[in-house]
Amino acid sequence: MEYKLHKPTLRVVKILDLINNYENGLSFLEISTKLEIPKSTLSPILKTLEITNFIEKNDKGCYIASFKLFQLGLSYSGRLDSLSMIKKQMEIVVDKIGEIVQFGVLIDDMVLYLEKVSAPDNIEIVSSVGKKIPAIYTALGKALLSGFSDEEIIEKFKDYEFVKYTENSITNIDRLLDEIHMVREKGYAVEKQEFTLNTSCVAVPIREDGIIKGAMSATYPIFRKTEDTEDFISKVLLEQKEIIEDIIKIQNLKLDFTNSEQ
Repeated sequence: MEYKLHKPTLRVVKILDLINNYENGLSFLEISTKLEIPKSTLSPILKTLEITNFIEKNDKGCYIASFKLFQLGLSYSGRLDSLSMIKKQMEIVVDKIGEIVQFGVLIDDMVLYLEKVSAPDNIEIVSSVGKKIPAIYTALGKALLSGFSDEEIIEKFKDYEFVKYTENSITNIDRLLDEIHMVREKGYAVEKQEFTLNTSCVAVPIREDGIIKGAMSATYPIFRKTEDTEDFISKVLLEQKEIIEDIIKIQNLKLDFTNSEQ
């Protein structure tokens, strides 16, 4: 079923897009004519956009894009730069370990997957870019949660409905805290068939100014697991984590991919 766009919202988007394309600005009449918007409808929209500093008037009385709109563009560009940099480092990890590597952030009690680099010998996994999965059942989620104190985690999951997806799933707060303590101790998180069978995962938290803002993981099939797999993958991930955090610091990049804070 095709979604019908919300006309008032679409009208605002078209106005901003139009004004942004005219460096010298557009008059009230020009905007009304070009977009075929009645003056009575256009007037309050422009007034609101002006009051909220998304547009402003130049010395000729024409509407132009404001610096605030420019800042939003820079912010979006910055996020793209950060994600692009992280993806390049993820590709290095894939080259070294030959397994799928993903990057995600925490949204409430869920992991949101933002990037994925496939491996030559790909396996099927349930996660994908844009998908959300309960954090406590994933290595990414545990790595992200390790930045919270025990008290904060207890408060966050006090009314949580634990689900037993597999025999290895975390089903209570004590087990969750044990897992988080191990992440803090080792520097990386592990998921062993806790959300789906036949795959395991290792993940490391990514920090900006000492605060965990994302996490990077590698997923591998159980049939390729050896006694050295976890150590090998965690070592590669930790090496790249340090490189990513150094680049973030040197280039003053931001990892604010969402409005949530940790």
